[in-house]
Amino acid sequence: MSRIFRSLLFVICIICIAACKKNEPSPPDIAPDRNVKGIEIVRGNNQLAYKEEFLDTIVLRIKMDASYDGSPLAYDEKSNGPYDTFRLYSQVKSGGNMIIKGSWLPYPNVENPTIKLYFSAHCNAKDMTSGTCKAMDSVVLSARVRKPWKSVYYGSQNGYNVLQDLQFIDEYNGIAVGEGSGVIRTADGGKTWLKGEPVRVDNSAYIISFSSRDTALVNIVNNYAYFTYDGGKTFFQANNWTPPFIGHQSSSSYYLQSRNTIYSVGLQGNIAKTVDGGQTWNKSGSFNIQNRLYDLTHIGSDTLFTCGAVGFIARTTDAGRTWKQLPVQINNNLNKIYFINSSTGFVAGQNGMLMRTTDGGEHWEKITSGAGFPIIAIRFFEKGHGFLVSSGGEISESRDNGVSWTQIMRSNYGVYDLRKAVIKDETTIYGLQQSSILTYDLLKP
Repeated sequence: MSRIFRSLLFVICIICIAACKKNEPSPPDIAPDRNVKGIEIVRGNNQLAYKEEFLDTIVLRIKMDASYDGSPLAYDEKSNGPYDTFRLYSQVKSGGNMIIKGSWLPYPNVENPTIKLYFSAHCNAKDMTSGTCKAMDSVVLSARVRKPWKSVYYGSQNGYNVLQDLQFIDEYNGIAVGEGSGVIRTADGGKTWLKGEPVRVDNSAYIISFSSRDTALVNIVNNYAYFTYDGGKTFFQANNWTPPFIGHQSSSSYYLQSRNTIYSVGLQGNIAKTVDGGQTWNKSGSFNIQNRLYDLTHIGSDTLFTCGAVGFIARTTDAGRTWKQLPVQINNNLNKIYFINSSTGFVAGQNGMLMRTTDGGEHWEKITSGAGFPIIAIRFFEKGHGFLVSSGGEISESRDNGVSWTQIMRSNYGVYDLRKAVIKDETTIYGLQQSSILTYDLLKP
């Protein structure tokens, strides 16, 4: 009986296995043809590139009509630059797609580079390069190459030659001074600069400060002064001038309210004011700090601000008779102070430090500037639009009155150590580096 049962059970199993196999799909005699059916750019198109650097990772989704095959596709490239490079990082099957990751190094001398990438499941790279492959699809990537800072004036390096200060008198006329540099002038808004005679025989000048388009003070050796009354065409030594602080380059900044009323800040926290054109100075606003004050700005005729080493900020509201130090909880050296109006202002300096006030300096809050080098220039225009510049050539932009900032130019891209920066308008920035005058075009990022 057991033998009959075992035989019956064996027959039943054979029948069940046969039935299951009938329900399974039969494998195809020939595998379906594998073709590229379209390419989608997931990420990385229209990037803003730096010269001679790869762009951020590019991701492509390639649709296939044979989902079970994950073998790599062959690819080729053609660009509008002679030395473009595309690096393929990976090809990964995902459903019926191939996900491609790669990076592109555009040719730096093409302003708007493009590259066309070809992919095929049937041809090899040699066939694709030779043009004999017909079974392939393609996609075009575009980018823009950032323009670096460029030099518009380069002074002779014979002897010591360092440009120290630059000021624009109006839209077209500007002037730069320095050590061993002569006086450098522009009359076309900064497109071209011409070297003229120095302020004085020893050919050294450090600061130029205008009270009007014609009248300016030029700070020279040992903190003495020359003046111009014709916009920098000619200079003369100031009669009966007494240096506000003793020592060479002991002043960091001057503010000319008029030819006679002048403020200066500098060495060891000193603040000085003259009302007789520099014959005598009142230093009642000086502070006992070991290092110097770096910048000076004003709101109207009676309210002025200064900033300096170790997070120092001070304000006067009575035309310099008394000064009050404003408490801020930072230790960074502060070398630039700027106000949009009587309430909103900024102080900036070391390591990209930026602080903002909206109550005339009573309270300050830290703002992320997007810079890592010392900030040396800030300027705002209409509708809350402003820029800042660091000594490393970084540029950040704000469109909300300085609440937030976006870096639009990184450091060391055409410059490495700016001594001075001037944000001329919403289109152009100028900077001094050694004996060179450099510019950055904000309209061609």
